[in-house]
Amino acid sequence: MDDEHDRQPSFLSMVRLVAISVAVTILVFFAIGYAFGRLFL
Repeated sequence: MDDEHDRQPSFLSMVRLVAISVAVTILVFFAIGYAFGRLFL
């Protein structure tokens, strides 16, 4: 029972970490595309 309780917060923190990294990656690529668009178009 303690193993299941220990596993749950680490799973939620892993999901949160993946979601944050995906959001940051999308924002970085959007910023790069916006910068290229402003420079070259």
